[in-house]
Parts: sequence; C-alpha cells; structure tokens
Amino acid sequence: MFALPFMGNSQMFDSIRVSLTHKPTFYGNLTTRNSFISNSRAQVRGFALGVNYNKQFTLAIGYNWMISDFTEVINNDTNQLKLRYITPFVEYSFLEKNNIEVTIPIYLGFGEAALENSFGQKSKSSFVLLYEPSMKVTYRFFKYFNVSGGLGIRMILAGNNTLNQTFISPTYTIGVGLFIADIYKDVRKAFE
Repeated sequence: MFALPFMGNSQMFDSIRVSLTHKPTFYGNLTTRNSFISNSRAQVRGFALGVNYNKQFTLAIGYNWMISDFTEVINNDTNQLKLRYITPFVEYSFLEKNNIEVTIPIYLGFGEAALENSFGQKSKSSFVLLYEPSMKVTYRFFKYFNVSGGLGIRMILAGNNTLNQTFISPTYTIGVGLFIADIYKDVRKAFE
C-alpha cells in the first residue's frame, strides 16, 4: 500500500531530481509516533537533522527511542521493552495547496530492541532493522504554526530473534509545529 506512490511514478522521480538541483536548506525535526505492541501502548520519540531541497524533498538522519507500557517478568524482576535506533530518513512532499501539504515520510531504522530490568540491565536484546513508511497531512495556519496528522506502519525487516515480540504495528501521529527557520529569516530581515 505505501509503496504504490513510488512504483512506476516517473513524475515523482523527475520532481525529486529537479529539487536536488536547488540549494539545500537546514532541516530539523522532533517527532512522536504512536503505536501498540501486544496490546500495550508504544510511543516512539525522535529527532532528525538534515537538508531540504526546494521545500519538496528532505534527506536526514535521526535517532529514535520507544517508550512502552509493555513489560515481562524474568527471574522475578519486571523488565520493560526498550527500542533504540538510528534512522536514515526521506520525506517527499507531493501536494501543496491552500496551506495544506501532503508528504510521504519514510524511516529505515537500525538499532537494538531489549528487555531491561529496573537497574537498566538487559536480559534479552536483539538487533533490529525497521521500515516505517507513512503519509502525513499538514495544515499551516497563521505564518509560523501548523497542525498535522498521519498514518503509517512499522515493519521489522530483520532481527528481533530473542524477544519474540512483534513490532509490526500501525502508527499514527497527531501534532503541532512551529516554523523556526521562517521565524529566524524574518527576525534576521528585521535587523538588516
């Protein structure tokens, strides 16, 4: 489903190719993606830094960590599920009209999943390779603010041998944003 926008879409690849000829601008983002693991809440938080080309194509790298209610008792000690991973990240904006922007963010994650006890000691751990495509709609209001919502899916491509937990889950985001770069440009112009 999430691969369909990329399959046979030469217009999109031409658009990305043209965007890459423009001068890149700095990109920074804080994210929160919500999901579930074994009927327990799981929230992935992260940040990413990179570059944006022509306000249409973004290349970045990020760090993500999961906060989960999932626990497992091992040797009479409660262990909490942890997931930490680095993500090369791309985002393509394919529609921008009337203050609405629709984007396809894609995360490819490399990291570790583990069960940790109350002392921070790992009882089980495993390498994981994750793939997280999604679609996000952002509505910009006033000049510097936005609200957004998105749907996606988290899939495990490799790893997760020792935990026996499925990380495959729908993900959703609801958020607000602030265009810090636009604020910076306007403040800079005011003092020139």
